[in-house]
Amino acid sequence: MTNPSGEPTFTPYKSEYLSEVLEFVGECNRLLGFDNYHPGDIAHWMSNTFRGQGLDEHFGLLRDEDHKIIALNIISWAKSRSFELILHPRYRGSPLELALLKTSEKMLLDRLATAGSTEKDLFTTLASNDNGRKLFLEEMGYQRDPGYLDFFNSRPLTEPIPEPALPPGFIIRSAAGEDEVANLAGVHRGSFNSKWTESSYLEVMRTPGYAVEREMVVVAPDGTFAAFLIYWPDPVSKSGLFEPVGCHKDFQRKGLTKALMYNAMHRMKAAGLETALVLHRANNEAGRALYRSVGFRPIHEIYEYRSTK
Repeated sequence: MTNPSGEPTFTPYKSEYLSEVLEFVGECNRLLGFDNYHPGDIAHWMSNTFRGQGLDEHFGLLRDEDHKIIALNIISWAKSRSFELILHPRYRGSPLELALLKTSEKMLLDRLATAGSTEKDLFTTLASNDNGRKLFLEEMGYQRDPGYLDFFNSRPLTEPIPEPALPPGFIIRSAAGEDEVANLAGVHRGSFNSKWTESSYLEVMRTPGYAVEREMVVVAPDGTFAAFLIYWPDPVSKSGLFEPVGCHKDFQRKGLTKALMYNAMHRMKAAGLETALVLHRANNEAGRALYRSVGFRPIHEIYEYRSTK
């Protein structure tokens, strides 16, 4: 779809598009060998970052003449100043990709202008092996931020998965539902020093795409939630993404998240998935050590590209 000026136009997201959007992102992921955002990233952004609010303002779709999705963009709040573009692989390196990057950038700049901001420091992310996107971003005046680096990691679920081992009295299970929102908000706060409240985490739980049975917890003998993770399965690419993974500061160094990840991997494998995925910041040594210990290895790096024009 284009506007009267011939520029591509994104259609705002609607909740009824969710399964179609996740299938599209999964297909891109499958074709690119995980060199792309995972459907779990999309569902996590919708539920955790935006908490189900105003998703039509942040997610846009572009369809081809057969009404199939060929691109998805994500435009942040004005304060965050970021945009992302997920494009079907057959259009990689094409003039359409450059046009969609420019359109997405303009949508973000328009949002900043509406908010009264004159900020020009915009950013987007780039996988290390996406040379075509790199050239387009450089053409648009973007440069890599040397201070930002993530590692994207995979683990074949066909390799042996050890049985989880927990200290006496600790158990692993799925969260039961909204009645446990206080415990869930508490373990999130205690893991990341965040500001989750019961009401804000209820917004996460009530967003389509979030599934409480995939939020797994380690429960201490006194009933406290000691560690947690959420895993996001994608049947299209037969992969599952861990996002997020955390352990309450009062229960660290007990092997809880390691056991929890092994348990979730068994679930993934039983569901027919073949690959587990997880991302971590380069400076997150604890995360790096945990993920290596359960069999993950880096498959590519994620960079941040910034424009200050």
